[in-house]
Amino acid sequence: MTPWLFLHEGNCPPELTMETDLDLFEAVRAGAIEGSLRVYNWTEPAVTTGCHQKSFAFHDRELVLPVLHRPTGGGAVLHGNDITFSICTPLGTAFPPGIPECSGCISRIFASALGLCGVEAGMNGGRHLFSPVCFARPSPAELLADGSKILGLALARKGGFMLAQGVIPLRVDRVLAERVFGDHDMPECRGILEMYPDFSPALFLVRLRECLASHAGVLLQECSQGDHEYH
Repeated sequence: MTPWLFLHEGNCPPELTMETDLDLFEAVRAGAIEGSLRVYNWTEPAVTTGCHQKSFAFHDRELVLPVLHRPTGGGAVLHGNDITFSICTPLGTAFPPGIPECSGCISRIFASALGLCGVEAGMNGGRHLFSPVCFARPSPAELLADGSKILGLALARKGGFMLAQGVIPLRVDRVLAERVFGDHDMPECRGILEMYPDFSPALFLVRLRECLASHAGVLLQECSQGDHEYH
């Protein structure tokens, strides 16, 4: 088993979300830790944009929300009540070295954990086409359940190391989403609790830890919130 640091941070202020992911990624690249899984929610709504998005503007120009630039790709995401996560690891260890293969491996592990929680999810996405709004279109490696995209996933590689960032919406604020994105040919986005009211995020994290162990040989070692020894 490969030991990974596990951070379950609860609600995180937007200004610390990307910063902490990058801190973890640099710790893995420096050899301070072998890998990490970080899971958190948000203290307030915010938008993240992909690293290749040059500009972003709210559909409602009077709206004021934090906008954060991700180190990974993909389109803009409105965060509110989510399971947001990052994974940092050397490539070719727990996950295969290729980005498409690594994306598929992560999605299959998450699909297995969701399945153990009663959510039937699968990779039924379309082609690798960029969408300025993440949840307007699934990529081939992202997960759908009941026809709705429930896992957004973006990866970045630096040398032989990988940073993955992803989100599973629990509930979607459609009014706020329209103010952020407009209609934008958006499908009906639904949070997982809106489709599966009995879904337990706490149980999902237990199952995710089990699936990482069985599918990737990863043993998560929990780090309490505020413990920053990985720096």
